[in-house]
Amino acid sequence: MAIKHMLAGQLRGVDAQTEEEEDLQEGVDREEEGRGRGQQESQRGGSRGGGSGFTRKGLDDKYDWEDHPLDGLPLDDEDYYDRGYTAPKRRHNGPQVKVTMQHLQMSTENQEMVRDMLRDLHGEELDMPEKDEYDELDTRDDHQYWVTQQPLQIQDGCSFAFYGQFQDGGDTSKKTKAPKTINQFGLQKLARYGFDKERCTEALKACDEDIGASLEHLLCECFNLLKVDATQDSEQTSEEWQEILDARNEEMTALQSIYEDKFEERISNNIWILYLDLESLNQILKPAPSKPKQSVTQRYDKNICKYFKKGSCKFGSKCRHKHSVLNPDEDTVDEQHTKINSSYQLEVRFPPGNKYPNEPPILAFSSSHPFLSAHSCLHITRFLIEEAKSLSEHHEPVIFTLLSLLEDDGVLQSLVEQPPLEFSVPKAIISRNRYRHLAEGNTDTSADADDDDEDDEQMEQMIEMMEKEGQKNIVVEEVIPTQKYGRKDVVPRRVNKTELFKKNRLMKDDFERKQSSGSYKSMIAQRGKLPAWDRQDEIVDTIESNQVVVISGMTGCGKTTQVPQFILDKYLRSKNSKMCNIICTQPRRISAISVAERVTDERCEKLGRSVGYQIRLESKQSAWTRLLFCTTGIILRQLEGDPNLEGVTHLVIDEVHERSEDSDFLIMILRNLLRVRPDLKVILMSATLNADLFSHYFKECPVLEIPGRTFPVDQFFLEDAIEYTGKFVMEENSAFARPIKRSNAMRAQPGRGQGRISVDDIHDELEEIGNTVMVEPAKDNIRDDNLSVKQLFYRYSEYRKSTIKAMAIMDMEKINYDLIVAILEWIVDGKHEYRKDGAVLIFLPGFAEIQTLYDMLMTSKEFGSRNRGRYKIVPLHSSLSSEDQHAVFSRPREGVTKIVISTNIAETSITIDDVVYVIDAGRMKEKRYDSCKGMESLEMVWVSRANALQRKGRAGRVASGVCFHLFTQHRFEHHLRPQPIPEIQRAPLEQIVLRIKMLPLFKKHGIQEVLESLLEPPKEDAILNAIKRLQDLGALDDLQDLTPLGYHVGSLPVDVRIGKLMLFGAIFRCLDAALTIAATLSSKSPFVSPFDKRDEADKKKLDFAVGNSDHLTMLNAYMGWIDAKERGSHAQYVFCRENFLSMKSLQMLCSLKQQFVELLSDIGFVVFVKEGVTLRDVERASRTGGRDGVLEATGQEANVNSKNWKLVSAVLVGALYPNVVQILVPETRYSQSSGGAVVKAPKPEEMKFKTKMDGYVSVHPSSVNFQVRHYDSPYLVYHEKVKTSKVYIRDCTMVSVYPLLLFGGGALSVELSKGSFILSVDDGWIRFMASSHQVQSIIR
Repeated sequence: MAIKHMLAGQLRGVDAQTEEEEDLQEGVDREEEGRGRGQQESQRGGSRGGGSGFTRKGLDDKYDWEDHPLDGLPLDDEDYYDRGYTAPKRRHNGPQVKVTMQHLQMSTENQEMVRDMLRDLHGEELDMPEKDEYDELDTRDDHQYWVTQQPLQIQDGCSFAFYGQFQDGGDTSKKTKAPKTINQFGLQKLARYGFDKERCTEALKACDEDIGASLEHLLCECFNLLKVDATQDSEQTSEEWQEILDARNEEMTALQSIYEDKFEERISNNIWILYLDLESLNQILKPAPSKPKQSVTQRYDKNICKYFKKGSCKFGSKCRHKHSVLNPDEDTVDEQHTKINSSYQLEVRFPPGNKYPNEPPILAFSSSHPFLSAHSCLHITRFLIEEAKSLSEHHEPVIFTLLSLLEDDGVLQSLVEQPPLEFSVPKAIISRNRYRHLAEGNTDTSADADDDDEDDEQMEQMIEMMEKEGQKNIVVEEVIPTQKYGRKDVVPRRVNKTELFKKNRLMKDDFERKQSSGSYKSMIAQRGKLPAWDRQDEIVDTIESNQVVVISGMTGCGKTTQVPQFILDKYLRSKNSKMCNIICTQPRRISAISVAERVTDERCEKLGRSVGYQIRLESKQSAWTRLLFCTTGIILRQLEGDPNLEGVTHLVIDEVHERSEDSDFLIMILRNLLRVRPDLKVILMSATLNADLFSHYFKECPVLEIPGRTFPVDQFFLEDAIEYTGKFVMEENSAFARPIKRSNAMRAQPGRGQGRISVDDIHDELEEIGNTVMVEPAKDNIRDDNLSVKQLFYRYSEYRKSTIKAMAIMDMEKINYDLIVAILEWIVDGKHEYRKDGAVLIFLPGFAEIQTLYDMLMTSKEFGSRNRGRYKIVPLHSSLSSEDQHAVFSRPREGVTKIVISTNIAETSITIDDVVYVIDAGRMKEKRYDSCKGMESLEMVWVSRANALQRKGRAGRVASGVCFHLFTQHRFEHHLRPQPIPEIQRAPLEQIVLRIKMLPLFKKHGIQEVLESLLEPPKEDAILNAIKRLQDLGALDDLQDLTPLGYHVGSLPVDVRIGKLMLFGAIFRCLDAALTIAATLSSKSPFVSPFDKRDEADKKKLDFAVGNSDHLTMLNAYMGWIDAKERGSHAQYVFCRENFLSMKSLQMLCSLKQQFVELLSDIGFVVFVKEGVTLRDVERASRTGGRDGVLEATGQEANVNSKNWKLVSAVLVGALYPNVVQILVPETRYSQSSGGAVVKAPKPEEMKFKTKMDGYVSVHPSSVNFQVRHYDSPYLVYHEKVKTSKVYIRDCTMVSVYPLLLFGGGALSVELSKGSFILSVDDGWIRFMASSHQVQSIIR
């Protein structure tokens, strides 16, 4: 955070305009020549979908530009010029293209500012090599770069935050002169003491930028120190002052003799500085052990002759440099530890009028240690000041005593762990509590204080009540305050043994009294009907005699709710004082909550007493809780701080058959943990028949199988659904029909290849059925959608011809919403023998599909507004709040049919008791690695047979049911996988790699070693690729050690690139904009392009274009939708219709943003509000303000830079790097005009785009950068590659070189070429020119 504001300020000062741009603005109309792509395309006959479709005028049509990109060289000979060859003459008339070399120039004042900051950060002066110490390059860049003399300026104190929005191509409106900035050196120096930058700025302004006076001002305000008036000196006699000075001098002499050169009197009788090593504090911070350097070539001595080091020096003995080499074996100690400036400093100040040692001095502790946060320095300062006040009462010197206190491990540990003080965090403009009161019309500014007072009073009353109730042996729930900062872990509350014994005794007495309760007996009778109840003794005995047990049970057996209760009841019935502490993991939040509620109902208790739950940012538990349900991620988080799970006696892992990444990883951790915790019991529970796999993994541990208790369920498939509904007709022009041009049904002889058919062919073949010879049956490995009509009829001969016709026309890869509606109508009004009073559960893959079906039902005749009283339609999705998810469990009144539209969240632990009908779309979304995007993505895939059977079982929990699968029986039996692919084998491994590095358990093990010990390990290539991507991202260093960025990114359950973007958005205070872009990267674009209105849609999209960026364009469109949404539902509908935007996609982006805020708050990165922000808070703010609620919930302070487009695009580099594209342009050409020569913009087809890995690519026609003729910077970052007839980049953003240096990655190298310094990143892929060796040294 120390350089955050400096980086943001430098970005605001970048002026990337080149000489060509200034001339273009005078002579080129970009709107006419660069934006009319729809007209140009139609005139040139281009094909919209397959490529640009342009004919390159002026080029030889027989010459293939893609095969001969530069001077006749082949694409694969990239090192041609590096061997020193000169470019051959071109063999055609096409223009030569190169990257425009950009310059970086710093003013003298800016150089000094950066030097001061770096000196403050590193504690030493920068080593600036001289210009003659650099080697001249043997090769030249003329063949790769156009070199101009226009520098890239960094303007002093300029802020893009005052600028208007960018228009096409990144032009800006009039710029407002920025105010004078504060002294950066003083700001950085004060921040090292632990004070917030904003408060430091205010102090510097108040003290006329006097750093010492500002420090004293801050310390006095922070710790209520009395400011001594200098005029009080006269009140002391000269003898008294002489005694004071003599005592100080005597102490100074003693300190000098003890600390030698680590003591410095900075200003006589005013400031002492002590440089401390504090080994105890180093051990507490546990810095990463320094790795041995792989080579000593980086050690540099400028007095050694560089030519002698290369082998020979022509000057011989006359050379003015030394002819010697550094000894690799000597002086290998890190230089940072040999300097006088140690990692820690204590500053002792005696302001005028201070009477030390008769009164305490002013103390300030600071540190340059990389692992000690600045706010901890302020805590240490407070501790030292308080101790100094106490010790100075004896009028004796205190400095040595204070330094001795800093050697106490316990004191330092407690100081480091404390949360930030008020002066270490920014001033929040408005807290979340105050916002809530203002939203309710309460203008009382003391609302926050009142809330805090009420909380304190309630806590005091609860403690008193517990003491009284404890005397009466009555158990009362204990309220646990919610943590306001940081992450919440499931850490058992530590109590002394006496208190624990007392609580256990009270719980056992309460359980014994409960046995005679009528309600409890009734619940016992209901539990006794479950198949698991009859196996209770066997289950308990097996768990008692084995460390690991696998319990396999079909749906309805009661394993999820009963097994944890069996264990708890065993301990409650025992007569000894022993008690259990059970944690049961669930794959989803709603599962943890609903199971916990069901168990508490069965125990006739209040939730949060003996049974509770814990999910992210929400919990219901107390010191009495002995059975805790939580998500798998919560227990993994607890392992980071409590690697041995101290206090936990039983760990139940439910739904292990789902094979999620978290559950597989947790199982692997437990197998290692059991060696350290032989007393820990692990119970694995699976709903399907792969229990032997887990048993074998745990050395053939016992397996218990519990039979299911399900009612009969009639299973129907796609052909049955079409047949039984009767009214359903598949129209030829339906959105769910196969386009004729894509139809690839096989002819009657499948061995002779595939052909295309038309709708007329379907009619003809249906008419021919029965009049021709029997057709040869298709093989089972051929899918239904690849059969001819006759083959379909043969395979499904028992069905009507109308059913066969519908199947032949239908696109079976699409979800047919019309058919779902037809099935629903058949359920509620059809003629059938099944009961009509049960609920309907519909499985769809995701939120967008749920929203589509929900909208269709709300606008249909049967389920719409006219019959709203007859139906209760409830969506169920993991992104919904806990309150909304609970609506699925409530039973509607008689005569009302409940229709639940859900993802696979309702497939396992969630039990909706009144479900009779299940409609299974047969699809689900799985997390997979998308090589085109270079990140994880959710892909829609077919379910496995195990998934389908699980969904079928949902209909038979309480009564006989019916299940419709919207895929054919042939697909079910021959083409669906038996089991789903384990997530660990198909998903990107970045998150799990970061978790391995974060867990103390694997500190001594390599990443690959750990992953290979998984139940079914991923491929080696996938592991190595994940490590490489994390290193490119900056989450791992070259030695595969975790970086600070990696730690925070690993704490976010999102793709690592999305996580980095979210973190940077919070750090640079552009949170709302960064979260919007993060949401767009996680889902599809909100822009739609109807086939018959594509040109019109493109023009509307260009209206939102800003900064040559697709991402900023989507951000601009989203903000426009938010403004329209604020005006009402009709306004947002009109806005989306007029601008060709998908409202469902925008709503999905809004939902993702709200979830991202909760995730950031969970790890403590939303620090501008007093409390953590939950999804419920954001949704409440959204309903109140009409917007998405993110800006309102996080506050203005976290979003002051959200409209600074250049900063936002720079932050975007951090997420998308190394996806960088070079823009190659032809040499500048001029045209004659009446005013003289005018720069002629290159044609779009003359410009080339090149990536490091794939070579030449093209900008996708859907991008706003398609047909752009001029870019201010020669680099783009992109999100996704698409390969059709060419390799296209889609969703790209133009960025200047400076953001690539700040937010990109890779080592920076400096070379000398033609007397100019060339700075390069990423092995020379990104290059720019520095104006002087001083500038390049500072940048490096």
